[in-house]
Formats: sequence, C-alpha cells, structure tokens
Amino acid sequence: MSFALLLLPGLADTGRVAELPSNLGVDDIQRVEFSRSDTSFRSLFPNLPEDRVKIEQLIKLYNLAIGKLGPEEPWDDGSYPMLYFLPQVRLELKDGRNVTIILHETVSIYAETPVQSHTVTDPELAKKLKNLASSYFVPAEGVTINSRFVRLGDEITVRSDVARGKEATILLMPSYWPVTIPSAPAPFPVPEAILLATVPVENDSFSYTFTLSETMGERIDGTPGRPGPGAWHLVVNGGGQTMIPITILPSGPPEPRAVVYDQGRVLTWTPTEGIQEQVLDNPQDQPLNISEPGRGSPVTHISLGFLEKWLDIPVTPVDSEQYRLGPEELGLTVRAGEDFARVNGTMVALESPLVKTGGVSRLPWVSLGYFFGYRVQWLGPERVAFLRNLDQLPEEVRRELGAPRTMRMTGRTVTVTLDGKKLDLGIVSPYLDLVRSRVMVPLRATVEALGGKVDWFSLKENYAEVMTDHNYGLKPFGEKVNSYVDISFKNKSWRLYLTPTSSGVTVVPLRELALVLGYGITWNGPKAQVNLHSPAGLK
Repeated sequence: MSFALLLLPGLADTGRVAELPSNLGVDDIQRVEFSRSDTSFRSLFPNLPEDRVKIEQLIKLYNLAIGKLGPEEPWDDGSYPMLYFLPQVRLELKDGRNVTIILHETVSIYAETPVQSHTVTDPELAKKLKNLASSYFVPAEGVTINSRFVRLGDEITVRSDVARGKEATILLMPSYWPVTIPSAPAPFPVPEAILLATVPVENDSFSYTFTLSETMGERIDGTPGRPGPGAWHLVVNGGGQTMIPITILPSGPPEPRAVVYDQGRVLTWTPTEGIQEQVLDNPQDQPLNISEPGRGSPVTHISLGFLEKWLDIPVTPVDSEQYRLGPEELGLTVRAGEDFARVNGTMVALESPLVKTGGVSRLPWVSLGYFFGYRVQWLGPERVAFLRNLDQLPEEVRRELGAPRTMRMTGRTVTVTLDGKKLDLGIVSPYLDLVRSRVMVPLRATVEALGGKVDWFSLKENYAEVMTDHNYGLKPFGEKVNSYVDISFKNKSWRLYLTPTSSGVTVVPLRELALVLGYGITWNGPKAQVNLHSPAGLK
C-alpha cells in the first residue's frame, strides 16, 4: 500500500506550477493547522516549546519529500474522495504563503489546484510523514464553560482553544423564538444581548472568568445588562461564533426537601420537620413517566395539583390556559399546548406541552425542576423521589421506604371489562390488592388486550442513561431496579421502572394504566368488577 502526500500552496495563477517552498526552517512557520471533515483540531505554534519540537520534526520530513516528487498529474479525476474528507496539514508561513499537506493512500502532491499534482516517489518517506503528521491530530476542546446551570453570584469561566485572531468577544443572549430575529450591529447577535468582555487571544486560546451579577456588561444602547433567571446563551465571537446554552437559576439554594410518591402515599422530609406521611388525596395526581410520539424517551410529568401541594410551589392561574409557577418575581409562566415556558423574557424549551392526562393538567418536570432546585429519581414501580437541594435521599426516608416491595399476587379476584365486554388477560387473573385498595393486572397481557405494545429492557448493574438530565446529579435508578418497560399505545408512551417480581409476571395498578392510556374507569364493588371505557374515537 502506498501513502498519499498532497501539498497545496495558496491559490495563484493556474497557468503555471507554483514553486513549493523548500529548505524550510521552524522560524519560517507562523502556525500549523490540522483538519479533517468537520472536526476541529488543535494547531501548533513555534513559540510554544512543545509545539516547536513537533514542527521541527514535521518540517524535516517535508523538506525531504520536496526532493522526491514525480511528474505533474491531475488529482481530481473523480476516483478519489473529496478533499474535504481527507486529513490535511496546513503550514502557514510568515511570508504569507501557505502549504497544505493532504494525507491519503495514493502519493500525490498538489500545487495550487487539484489539476496540478505530483507524486512522492519514495513510499517509505511518504509513510513516515503520514504517520508523524497523523500523530499530531489532537481534537480541540472548543469553547467550554465550567457550568451550564448557574446562579447570580457564581463565577463562570469561559475557555477556548479554537479562537482565531487577536481578540474574542463574550456576550450573554436571552433565548427566545420570535417570528423574525431583529438584526444588530456586530458584535451583538440581537439587540437584547449583553456584551460582557473583549478578551485577548494568544495561540488560538483564551480563558476568562467573571462573576454573574444582577447588573453587568453593556447593551447595544449603552445601558447596563441585567441578566436574571431564565434560559440564556453564552455567545463567543472569535474564530467563528459559538453559542452555549446556559440556565440562570434564582439566587440562593432553597431549603433541602425530599418528596417521595410511594404507591399511593406521599412522604415529605425537611431538616426542621423531619419525615411526615400522608395519602395522595387525588389519585389522578400520581406522577407519571410519559411522553408523546416524536418527543423522545418518556420523562417525569406531574400535575399542577401535585406541584402545589407536595412540592410546595405556588400555582397561580393567569387566565383560563396560563399559569404562573413559583413567586411572582421569578416570572415563570406556562400555557396549555405550548412546549416552552416563559421566564423573565426568555423562553425555556420543555420536553412536551402542558396537557391534560387522566383528567388533570400535567407538565414535564425536567427543565422546569431546575428553577426550583428539584431533581428526580425513580426508585421502582410507582415510587419516585423529588429531591430539592439534596444529592441523595435522607437516611430517615430510606429507612421508612425500606426494601423495594416484591409484588405478590394475592387478594380477591376481579373481572375487567372494556366497554361492557370481559377482557381475557391470560393465566394471571386480575386481583384486588387489599393493602392498597387497588386492582392489579398483568402488564403485558392487559396492554396487548387493549391494542398496545410492550418493550422490555433489562438493566445491567452499572447502567446509566445517556440523558442524565432526567436524574441530574443522582443515581439514575433505585438500587433494586433491574429493568424497565416502554408501553406504546396510539399517541401515548409510558415508561415503568421495575423491581424483581415473585412469579416473573409483572403486575401494575389498572387505574394507573388507565390514566396513562386515556381510558375511563369505574368500580363495581358488589360484583368485584372494574369497567374500562374507551377514549372518544376508539370505540
């Protein structure tokens, strides 16, 4: 196998073959760039000692290759990949000329244009140069910040190793989606943006640290910027424009609080009051892990009633379809049917709209939870914890929960009907759980009898979801959760985390299943019969 070496000086008159620089020294080099497809790599600079050694080694092989060139021949004859996809090494010289080394299987040298190419006649030399240059391809980190969730008073550090030019500008821009985005003169991306700083760039790099304050920077009209809680973008102009989404949270962490929904009961805990146990007075307020088609994996949804009563977050109607969450000064509102929330003039993307499910309005509790300090951890079927300003469940709550309950199919046998017709649910009969006063049904048989689909996924011991935002900062599942199922039905999706069962057959509360899938449900005590009523349009 041969190795390609393509050398491309800067563009010039294609009527002649440009003279390739020879006998180069490291002091002739301004910088060395590396590229391949759409990946960014770190450049080398002769003023950095470690880089200088690498450049010297590269230039030594380059000078040897210049003396081993074959006759001119066209490169771009359609039999090779586009140059964009090939590894390239660009030598930027101090005299203004540029030379690009392109590494490929064939041995070719480009002079100015692809139609002016040469071959390297020494395959061993080409191989050495290819191997050496390839070892210098180090991916750049790009623009980074130390945290994407910050509060007023926090220090934010912005770094970049891909900045070009002598300086870079750093701005804060509110996130919103107007019909048209008004233009603004550089460096402002929009009129509402706040210019924080202009920082010097050296060797494509800079590091800048600032404290997020109520008043800082400057807007386009010369007035000071006033960042507040909401969804923002940190904008860096320098070597292109980079936008990093950040969330500014209310000042000061709230008092620690734990709320656990556990199969019909609710446990609350605070450092001052300790643990308290109550019953979920409205069964429809049960937290659910659901989603709609096309919106990715199911996420935790909670009702407005659960939000206000148990998570201690005020819910104030603004009009018939809009609600304010939290204190008025936070300025956070949600509207039915919209998949975003408004927070102090910014717009926070939600995982799904505020919709009615099971007779109550529910909203996704991932992005919104951050503004109130809450994180979510599913501990098993019908067992979910909401932790405010806590990294883990308090030990007192853990003791109260005890070991995850293993489902035992005991209790009075009941009959399940759908629109008046008895459902055949296989060998496992539905039964009345006397401890919790609820009807339990076999999961797979019931879903399939209703026309839905069940997908089962086992979890390895150290499994963690890619979307860690669902359980930000927490162990994704309870210690005994060993699997989860995704239930799909018409335009609904439901996820259920599971713990081991005694018989290998998973049973779930029929009322919860009906809530998720949109069925009405009634109970006939004397007949020990539960009746399901199809949603409108499905009968």
